[in-house]
Amino acid sequence: MADDDSDDHKITLAQQIFGKAAAILGSNPPEPKANDMMEGQVPATAVREDPPVGESSPPSAANLNANVREAQEKQLKTAAELAEIIELDLARYPDCPKAGFRVTVYGWPHWRAMLTIAPAAGVVRNPQEWRDRTNELAERLRKRCDLAWED
Repeated sequence: MADDDSDDHKITLAQQIFGKAAAILGSNPPEPKANDMMEGQVPATAVREDPPVGESSPPSAANLNANVREAQEKQLKTAAELAEIIELDLARYPDCPKAGFRVTVYGWPHWRAMLTIAPAAGVVRNPQEWRDRTNELAERLRKRCDLAWED
């Protein structure tokens, strides 16, 4: 008789596990077969009421969903495309030289941008300010775009 009790415990445990996994995935657990259930036992799905979605999701699942959404919303850009975007943003400043600024995007997956000032730029007042602007633009762009892996 002790074996029967342990079987009941295993079935109940399995139903609890599959029921919780299905609630997390947003689907119903598989219906237990008639021969899998003990006599007089009610299927867990028959008595289970699904709580509202906000109450059943643990905080870690909510954070995971937010991270997945954020990753899906980010655009993939090549290093050349990101560099061009930053160069165009720099060119909007009135005192930006017409030539001589080159942006290089490097690193993966956490990419960065580097400004190179060539002699064609002429005399540039406060070059560190331009490098800081490049870093700020790259930081804002990193929130919207990921670097696409290039072969």
